[in-house]
Amino acid sequence: MLQMSVFKHTTSASSSSTAQGVDTEPSKPSPITTEDDDGGNLQRKSVGNNNNSSINHSNAKASSSNEYNSTNNSNISISSSNTSSSGGSGENNSRNVQDKENINIKQTNSNNNVSFDVNSNNSNNNRQEIFSIDFSALSKSKQELIDLGYNIFEETGLVKDLDVNKETVYSYLEAVKESYRDNPFHSFKHAITVTQMIFIIFIKAKLLNILTPIEKLSLIIASICHDLDHPALSNRFQINMKSSLAQQYNNKSVLENHHLAVCIRILLEENGQNLLRKLSDQEREQLYEKIKILILATDMENHFNYKKQFDDILSSFSWENTQHRDLLLIMLLKSADISNELRSFEISNEWAHALMQEFFNQSDLEKENNLPLTPFMEREKVILNTTQISFIDKFLLPSYNSLQTVLPPLEDFITRINENRLLWEQSTN
Repeated sequence: MLQMSVFKHTTSASSSSTAQGVDTEPSKPSPITTEDDDGGNLQRKSVGNNNNSSINHSNAKASSSNEYNSTNNSNISISSSNTSSSGGSGENNSRNVQDKENINIKQTNSNNNVSFDVNSNNSNNNRQEIFSIDFSALSKSKQELIDLGYNIFEETGLVKDLDVNKETVYSYLEAVKESYRDNPFHSFKHAITVTQMIFIIFIKAKLLNILTPIEKLSLIIASICHDLDHPALSNRFQINMKSSLAQQYNNKSVLENHHLAVCIRILLEENGQNLLRKLSDQEREQLYEKIKILILATDMENHFNYKKQFDDILSSFSWENTQHRDLLLIMLLKSADISNELRSFEISNEWAHALMQEFFNQSDLEKENNLPLTPFMEREKVILNTTQISFIDKFLLPSYNSLQTVLPPLEDFITRINENRLLWEQSTN
Protein backbone atom coordinates (compact mmCIF):
# COMPACT_ATOMS: atom_id res chain seq x y z
CA MET A 1 0.00 0.00 0.00
CA LEU A 2 1.15 3.53 -0.71
CA GLN A 3 2.16 5.47 2.36
CA MET A 4 0.86 9.00 1.85
CA SER A 5 3.81 10.48 3.72
CA VAL A 6 5.72 9.91 0.50
CA PHE A 7 3.90 12.84 -1.06
CA LYS A 8 3.94 15.27 1.83
CA HIS A 9 5.23 18.66 0.76
CA THR A 10 8.49 19.78 2.27
CA THR A 11 7.80 23.46 1.85
CA SER A 12 8.11 25.96 4.62
CA ALA A 13 5.23 27.70 6.34
CA SER A 14 5.29 30.31 3.63
CA SER A 15 3.62 28.03 1.10
CA SER A 16 0.74 30.45 0.66
CA SER A 17 1.19 32.83 -2.23
CA THR A 18 0.27 36.22 -3.54
CA ALA A 19 0.05 37.72 -6.96
CA GLN A 20 3.61 38.93 -6.48
CA GLY A 21 4.93 35.40 -6.02
CA VAL A 22 5.78 32.92 -3.30
CA ASP A 23 8.72 32.16 -1.11
CA THR A 24 10.26 29.12 -2.76
CA GLU A 25 12.75 28.44 0.03
CA PRO A 26 12.24 24.92 1.43
CA SER A 27 12.00 24.32 5.16
CA LYS A 28 15.48 22.79 5.13
CA PRO A 29 18.47 23.82 3.04
CA SER A 30 18.35 22.56 -0.50
CA PRO A 31 21.06 19.98 -1.23
CA ILE A 32 22.29 22.14 -4.09
CA THR A 33 22.63 25.89 -3.95
CA THR A 34 23.75 28.08 -6.77
CA GLU A 35 24.78 31.55 -7.69
CA ASP A 36 24.96 33.28 -11.05
CA ASP A 37 28.29 34.40 -12.43
CA ASP A 38 28.70 36.93 -15.18
CA GLY A 39 28.86 34.20 -17.77
CA GLY A 40 25.39 32.93 -17.03
CA ASN A 41 26.64 29.71 -15.47
CA LEU A 42 24.99 28.24 -12.43
CA GLN A 43 27.89 27.39 -10.16
CA ARG A 44 27.51 24.48 -7.77
CA LYS A 45 28.43 25.36 -4.21
CA SER A 46 27.40 22.16 -2.46
CA VAL A 47 25.92 18.90 -3.58
CA GLY A 48 24.12 16.22 -1.66
CA ASN A 49 21.28 13.76 -1.87
CA ASN A 50 19.64 14.50 1.46
CA ASN A 51 16.22 14.91 -0.10
CA ASN A 52 13.64 15.36 2.63
CA SER A 53 11.04 13.36 0.76
CA SER A 54 11.65 9.91 -0.66
CA ILE A 55 9.79 7.22 -2.49
CA ASN A 56 8.59 4.55 -0.08
CA HIS A 57 10.12 1.21 -1.01
CA SER A 58 8.15 -0.97 1.40
CA ASN A 59 5.81 -3.51 -0.15
CA ALA A 60 6.69 -2.15 -3.57
CA LYS A 61 5.62 -4.24 -6.54
CA ALA A 62 7.26 -4.18 -9.94
CA SER A 63 4.26 -5.19 -11.98
CA SER A 64 4.80 -5.34 -15.71
CA SER A 65 1.12 -5.91 -16.38
CA ASN A 66 0.11 -2.26 -16.10
CA GLU A 67 -2.10 -1.23 -19.02
CA TYR A 68 -1.91 2.36 -20.10
CA ASN A 69 -4.01 3.97 -22.79
CA SER A 70 -2.37 7.14 -23.99
CA THR A 71 -5.47 8.25 -25.88
CA ASN A 72 -7.73 8.30 -22.84
CA ASN A 73 -7.61 12.05 -22.54
CA SER A 74 -10.67 12.12 -20.29
CA ASN A 75 -8.40 11.08 -17.41
CA ILE A 76 -6.31 14.22 -17.66
CA SER A 77 -6.80 16.17 -14.46
CA ILE A 78 -5.80 19.45 -16.06
CA SER A 79 -8.44 20.03 -18.69
CA SER A 80 -7.43 21.26 -22.11
CA SER A 81 -9.38 21.66 -25.31
CA ASN A 82 -7.46 18.92 -27.08
CA THR A 83 -9.89 19.12 -29.96
CA SER A 84 -8.15 20.97 -32.71
CA SER A 85 -7.06 19.12 -35.78
CA SER A 86 -3.72 20.78 -36.12
CA GLY A 87 -0.72 21.68 -34.08
CA GLY A 88 2.41 20.25 -32.66
CA SER A 89 5.84 21.49 -33.30
CA GLY A 90 6.48 21.37 -37.01
CA GLU A 91 9.28 19.24 -38.35
CA ASN A 92 10.34 16.50 -40.76
CA ASN A 93 13.06 14.88 -42.78
CA SER A 94 13.54 14.16 -46.44
CA ARG A 95 12.68 10.47 -46.45
CA ASN A 96 9.94 9.42 -48.84
CA VAL A 97 6.63 10.62 -47.50
CA GLN A 98 5.00 7.28 -48.19
CA ASP A 99 7.30 5.77 -45.60
CA LYS A 100 5.84 8.26 -43.16
CA GLU A 101 2.18 7.39 -43.60
CA ASN A 102 2.55 4.73 -40.98
CA ILE A 103 5.02 5.91 -38.38
CA ASN A 104 6.59 2.77 -37.01
CA ILE A 105 7.61 2.70 -33.39
CA LYS A 106 11.30 2.05 -33.13
CA GLN A 107 11.99 -1.17 -31.27
CA THR A 108 14.30 -0.90 -28.30
CA ASN A 109 16.50 -3.57 -26.87
CA SER A 110 14.57 -4.69 -23.81
CA ASN A 111 17.38 -6.63 -22.17
CA ASN A 112 19.59 -5.16 -19.51
CA ASN A 113 22.82 -5.24 -21.50
CA VAL A 114 24.39 -1.81 -21.65
CA SER A 115 26.35 -0.93 -24.77
CA PHE A 116 27.45 2.36 -23.22
CA ASP A 117 30.32 2.60 -20.77
CA VAL A 118 28.84 3.11 -17.31
CA ASN A 119 32.34 3.85 -16.00
CA SER A 120 33.07 6.47 -18.63
CA ASN A 121 35.39 9.24 -17.51
CA ASN A 122 33.03 11.61 -19.29
CA SER A 123 30.46 11.04 -16.56
CA ASN A 124 32.57 12.93 -14.04
CA ASN A 125 34.15 15.30 -16.55
CA ASN A 126 30.74 16.44 -17.82
CA ARG A 127 29.09 16.74 -14.42
CA GLN A 128 29.69 20.48 -14.18
CA GLU A 129 28.13 21.01 -17.62
CA ILE A 130 24.65 20.26 -16.37
CA PHE A 131 24.92 23.34 -14.14
CA SER A 132 25.58 25.71 -17.06
CA ILE A 133 22.71 27.54 -18.70
CA ASP A 134 24.92 27.76 -21.80
CA PHE A 135 25.07 24.00 -22.13
CA SER A 136 24.92 22.70 -25.71
CA ALA A 137 24.21 19.09 -26.68
CA LEU A 138 24.77 19.71 -30.38
CA SER A 139 28.39 18.57 -30.43
CA LYS A 140 28.01 15.79 -27.86
CA SER A 141 28.58 12.11 -28.61
CA LYS A 142 25.97 9.51 -27.72
CA GLN A 143 28.14 8.39 -24.80
CA GLU A 144 28.37 11.95 -23.51
CA LEU A 145 24.60 12.42 -23.79
CA ILE A 146 23.98 9.26 -21.78
CA ASP A 147 26.53 10.41 -19.19
CA LEU A 148 24.80 13.78 -18.91
CA GLY A 149 21.42 12.13 -18.51
CA TYR A 150 22.74 9.96 -15.69
CA ASN A 151 24.31 12.97 -13.96
CA ILE A 152 20.92 14.69 -13.94
CA PHE A 153 19.28 11.61 -12.40
CA GLU A 154 21.98 11.57 -9.73
CA GLU A 155 22.08 15.30 -8.95
CA THR A 156 18.29 15.49 -8.57
CA GLY A 157 18.43 12.71 -5.98
CA LEU A 158 16.44 10.32 -8.16
CA VAL A 159 19.10 7.59 -8.13
CA LYS A 160 18.80 7.54 -4.35
CA ASP A 161 14.99 7.92 -4.35
CA LEU A 162 14.59 5.01 -6.77
CA ASP A 163 17.29 2.97 -5.00
CA VAL A 164 18.87 1.91 -8.29
CA ASN A 165 22.45 1.48 -9.47
CA LYS A 166 24.24 3.29 -12.27
CA GLU A 167 23.84 0.45 -14.77
CA THR A 168 20.05 0.47 -14.33
CA VAL A 169 19.82 4.17 -15.16
CA TYR A 170 22.19 3.79 -18.11
CA SER A 171 20.10 0.90 -19.48
CA TYR A 172 16.95 2.99 -19.30
CA LEU A 173 18.61 6.01 -20.92
CA GLU A 174 19.98 3.83 -23.70
CA ALA A 175 16.48 2.47 -24.40
CA VAL A 176 15.19 6.04 -24.60
CA LYS A 177 18.05 7.13 -26.84
CA GLU A 178 17.42 4.22 -29.23
CA SER A 179 13.81 5.38 -29.65
CA TYR A 180 14.85 8.77 -31.02
CA ARG A 181 15.58 9.38 -34.71
CA ASP A 182 18.59 11.31 -35.95
CA ASN A 183 16.60 14.40 -36.90
CA PRO A 184 18.22 17.82 -37.26
CA PHE A 185 16.20 19.17 -34.32
CA HIS A 186 13.83 16.68 -32.68
CA SER A 187 16.43 14.19 -31.55
CA PHE A 188 17.92 12.78 -28.36
CA LYS A 189 20.12 15.88 -28.26
CA HIS A 190 17.00 18.02 -28.00
CA ALA A 191 15.61 15.72 -25.31
CA ILE A 192 18.76 16.04 -23.19
CA THR A 193 18.75 19.81 -23.79
CA VAL A 194 15.20 20.13 -22.46
CA THR A 195 15.96 17.84 -19.51
CA GLN A 196 19.03 19.88 -18.63
CA MET A 197 16.93 23.07 -18.67
CA ILE A 198 14.47 21.44 -16.28
CA PHE A 199 17.45 20.69 -14.03
CA ILE A 200 18.64 24.31 -14.28
CA ILE A 201 15.16 25.46 -13.21
CA PHE A 202 15.20 22.98 -10.30
CA ILE A 203 18.45 24.55 -9.10
CA LYS A 204 17.68 28.19 -9.89
CA ALA A 205 14.24 28.09 -8.23
CA LYS A 206 15.37 25.76 -5.40
CA LEU A 207 12.71 23.18 -6.26
CA LEU A 208 14.60 20.03 -5.30
CA ASN A 209 13.19 20.01 -1.77
CA ILE A 210 9.83 21.49 -2.73
CA LEU A 211 8.73 18.99 -5.37
CA THR A 212 7.94 15.44 -4.32
CA PRO A 213 10.04 12.57 -5.70
CA ILE A 214 7.16 11.57 -8.00
CA GLU A 215 6.87 15.13 -9.32
CA LYS A 216 10.61 15.32 -9.97
CA LEU A 217 10.68 11.90 -11.60
CA SER A 218 7.68 12.65 -13.80
CA LEU A 219 9.25 15.90 -15.01
CA ILE A 220 12.61 14.29 -15.76
CA ILE A 221 11.07 11.31 -17.57
CA ALA A 222 8.59 13.51 -19.47
CA SER A 223 11.32 15.92 -20.55
CA ILE A 224 13.64 13.19 -21.78
CA CYS A 225 10.78 11.33 -23.51
CA HIS A 226 8.54 14.12 -24.76
CA ASP A 227 9.57 13.76 -28.44
CA LEU A 228 10.24 10.00 -28.63
CA ASP A 229 10.30 8.64 -32.19
CA HIS A 230 9.55 12.09 -33.60
CA PRO A 231 9.33 11.74 -37.41
CA ALA A 232 10.32 15.36 -38.06
CA LEU A 233 6.93 15.91 -39.67
CA SER A 234 4.35 17.98 -37.81
CA ASN A 235 0.88 17.11 -36.58
CA ARG A 236 -0.60 19.18 -39.41
CA PHE A 237 1.40 17.17 -41.94
CA GLN A 238 0.16 13.88 -40.44
CA ILE A 239 -3.42 15.10 -40.58
CA ASN A 240 -3.18 16.42 -44.14
CA MET A 241 -1.60 13.16 -45.28
CA LYS A 242 -4.33 11.22 -43.45
CA SER A 243 -1.60 9.04 -41.99
CA SER A 244 -2.47 5.95 -40.01
CA LEU A 245 -1.06 7.63 -36.93
CA ALA A 246 -3.34 10.63 -37.37
CA GLN A 247 -6.30 8.31 -37.76
CA GLN A 248 -5.26 6.29 -34.72
CA TYR A 249 -5.38 9.40 -32.54
CA ASN A 250 -8.37 11.03 -34.26
CA ASN A 251 -6.26 13.98 -35.46
CA LYS A 252 -5.78 15.14 -31.86
CA SER A 253 -2.27 15.77 -30.55
CA VAL A 254 -1.11 13.07 -32.93
CA LEU A 255 2.62 13.15 -32.26
CA GLU A 256 2.27 13.86 -28.55
CA ASN A 257 0.06 10.80 -28.11
CA HIS A 258 2.64 8.79 -30.02
CA HIS A 259 5.52 10.10 -27.89
CA LEU A 260 3.54 9.19 -24.79
CA ALA A 261 2.78 5.69 -26.04
CA VAL A 262 6.47 5.01 -26.72
CA CYS A 263 7.42 6.47 -23.33
CA ILE A 264 5.02 4.18 -21.46
CA ARG A 265 6.05 1.19 -23.54
CA ILE A 266 9.68 1.68 -22.53
CA LEU A 267 8.66 1.98 -18.88
CA LEU A 268 6.76 -1.32 -19.17
CA GLU A 269 9.73 -3.10 -20.75
CA GLU A 270 12.59 -4.57 -18.76
CA ASN A 271 14.74 -1.45 -18.70
CA GLY A 272 11.87 0.67 -17.42
CA GLN A 273 10.71 -1.98 -14.99
CA ASN A 274 14.17 -2.16 -13.47
CA LEU A 275 14.23 1.62 -13.06
CA LEU A 276 10.85 1.67 -11.30
CA ARG A 277 11.03 -1.69 -9.53
CA LYS A 278 10.83 -0.19 -6.03
CA LEU A 279 7.66 1.80 -6.74
CA SER A 280 4.32 0.46 -5.58
CA ASP A 281 1.50 0.00 -8.07
CA GLN A 282 -0.17 3.15 -6.78
CA GLU A 283 3.02 5.16 -7.15
CA ARG A 284 3.40 3.88 -10.69
CA GLU A 285 -0.12 4.91 -11.61
CA GLN A 286 0.44 8.37 -10.19
CA LEU A 287 3.72 8.63 -12.10
CA TYR A 288 2.15 7.49 -15.38
CA GLU A 289 -0.73 9.95 -15.00
CA LYS A 290 1.61 12.89 -14.44
CA ILE A 291 3.79 11.85 -17.38
CA LYS A 292 0.66 11.65 -19.51
CA ILE A 293 -0.47 15.13 -18.55
CA LEU A 294 2.98 16.58 -19.17
CA ILE A 295 3.77 15.05 -22.55
CA LEU A 296 0.33 15.78 -24.01
CA ALA A 297 0.69 19.39 -22.87
CA THR A 298 3.68 19.88 -25.18
CA ASP A 299 1.34 20.14 -28.18
CA MET A 300 1.83 23.80 -29.06
CA GLU A 301 -1.66 23.92 -30.57
CA ASN A 302 -2.96 23.94 -27.00
CA HIS A 303 -0.32 26.28 -25.61
CA PHE A 304 -2.61 29.21 -24.90
CA ASN A 305 -5.19 27.01 -23.18
CA TYR A 306 -2.60 25.86 -20.65
CA LYS A 307 -1.12 29.33 -20.35
CA LYS A 308 -4.55 30.78 -19.51
CA GLN A 309 -5.25 28.08 -16.93
CA PHE A 310 -1.94 28.84 -15.27
CA ASP A 311 -2.44 32.61 -15.37
CA ASP A 312 -5.89 32.19 -13.83
CA ILE A 313 -4.40 30.66 -10.67
CA LEU A 314 -1.40 32.95 -10.24
CA SER A 315 -3.07 35.28 -7.75
CA SER A 316 -4.17 32.34 -5.58
CA PHE A 317 -1.38 29.85 -6.23
CA SER A 318 -0.97 27.37 -3.38
CA TRP A 319 1.63 24.64 -3.00
CA GLU A 320 -1.01 22.65 -1.14
CA ASN A 321 -3.28 22.57 -4.20
CA THR A 322 -2.56 19.53 -6.42
CA GLN A 323 -4.09 21.14 -9.51
CA HIS A 324 -1.93 24.23 -9.03
CA ARG A 325 1.18 22.09 -8.71
CA ASP A 326 0.29 20.09 -11.82
CA LEU A 327 -0.21 23.27 -13.82
CA LEU A 328 3.17 24.50 -12.63
CA LEU A 329 4.81 21.24 -13.76
CA ILE A 330 3.14 21.64 -17.15
CA MET A 331 4.39 25.20 -17.58
CA LEU A 332 7.88 24.18 -16.49
CA LEU A 333 8.10 21.49 -19.16
CA LYS A 334 6.48 23.62 -21.84
CA SER A 335 8.84 26.50 -21.09
CA ALA A 336 11.93 24.27 -20.98
CA ASP A 337 10.90 22.77 -24.32
CA ILE A 338 11.15 26.16 -26.03
CA SER A 339 14.05 27.62 -24.03
CA ASN A 340 16.88 27.69 -26.54
CA GLU A 341 16.69 31.49 -26.43
CA LEU A 342 17.87 31.27 -22.82
CA ARG A 343 21.21 29.90 -23.99
CA SER A 344 23.97 31.99 -25.50
CA PHE A 345 23.08 33.55 -28.84
CA GLU A 346 25.53 31.27 -30.62
CA ILE A 347 23.80 28.17 -29.23
CA SER A 348 20.28 29.47 -29.83
CA ASN A 349 21.29 30.36 -33.39
CA GLU A 350 22.52 26.81 -34.04
CA TRP A 351 19.29 25.31 -32.73
CA ALA A 352 17.22 27.75 -34.79
CA HIS A 353 18.99 26.67 -37.97
CA ALA A 354 18.50 23.01 -37.06
CA LEU A 355 14.77 23.60 -36.65
CA MET A 356 14.60 25.50 -39.93
CA GLN A 357 16.18 22.52 -41.67
CA GLU A 358 13.30 20.34 -40.49
CA PHE A 359 10.76 22.98 -41.44
CA PHE A 360 12.17 23.37 -44.94
CA ASN A 361 12.25 19.61 -45.47
CA GLN A 362 8.60 19.40 -44.52
CA SER A 363 7.67 22.28 -46.79
CA ASP A 364 9.40 20.53 -49.69
CA LEU A 365 7.39 17.37 -49.03
CA GLU A 366 4.18 19.38 -48.77
CA LYS A 367 4.84 20.77 -52.25
CA GLU A 368 5.71 17.34 -53.65
CA ASN A 369 2.48 15.88 -52.32
CA ASN A 370 0.22 18.85 -53.15
CA LEU A 371 -0.56 19.47 -49.50
CA PRO A 372 -1.42 22.84 -47.96
CA LEU A 373 1.80 24.70 -47.25
CA THR A 374 2.69 25.60 -43.68
CA PRO A 375 3.51 29.33 -43.98
CA PHE A 376 6.33 29.50 -41.43
CA MET A 377 8.12 26.54 -43.04
CA GLU A 378 8.53 27.80 -46.62
CA ARG A 379 12.24 28.21 -47.31
CA GLU A 380 11.56 30.98 -49.85
CA LYS A 381 9.61 33.08 -47.36
CA VAL A 382 11.09 32.50 -43.91
CA ILE A 383 13.16 35.32 -42.44
CA LEU A 384 14.89 33.68 -39.50
CA ASN A 385 15.44 36.66 -37.21
CA THR A 386 11.85 37.85 -37.70
CA THR A 387 10.57 34.34 -36.97
CA GLN A 388 12.64 34.06 -33.79
CA ILE A 389 11.58 37.48 -32.50
CA SER A 390 7.94 36.63 -33.12
CA PHE A 391 8.30 33.33 -31.26
CA ILE A 392 10.00 35.02 -28.32
CA ASP A 393 7.26 37.65 -28.06
CA LYS A 394 4.36 35.26 -28.52
CA PHE A 395 5.46 32.24 -26.51
CA LEU A 396 8.71 32.44 -24.59
CA LEU A 397 8.58 35.78 -22.78
CA PRO A 398 4.92 35.41 -21.70
CA SER A 399 5.63 31.93 -20.34
CA TYR A 400 8.55 33.01 -18.19
CA ASN A 401 6.76 36.17 -17.09
CA SER A 402 4.05 33.94 -15.66
CA LEU A 403 6.49 31.45 -14.13
CA GLN A 404 8.52 34.10 -12.33
CA THR A 405 5.35 35.14 -10.49
CA VAL A 406 5.41 31.79 -8.69
CA LEU A 407 9.17 31.29 -8.89
CA PRO A 408 10.78 34.76 -8.52
CA PRO A 409 14.38 33.55 -9.15
CA LEU A 410 13.41 32.88 -12.77
CA GLU A 411 13.12 36.62 -13.36
CA ASP A 412 16.80 36.53 -14.38
CA PHE A 413 15.83 34.35 -17.34
CA ILE A 414 13.72 37.14 -18.77
CA THR A 415 16.81 39.35 -18.95
CA ARG A 416 18.67 36.69 -20.93
CA ILE A 417 15.74 36.23 -23.31
CA ASN A 418 15.57 39.96 -23.97
CA GLU A 419 19.32 40.06 -24.62
CA ASN A 420 18.95 37.39 -27.30
CA ARG A 421 15.91 39.15 -28.70
CA LEU A 422 18.04 42.26 -29.21
CA LEU A 423 20.73 40.19 -30.92
CA TRP A 424 18.14 38.70 -33.27
CA GLU A 425 17.03 42.24 -34.14
CA GLN A 426 20.62 43.04 -35.06
CA SER A 427 21.16 39.76 -36.89
CA THR A 428 21.10 39.37 -40.65
CA ASN A 429 20.62 35.57 -40.49
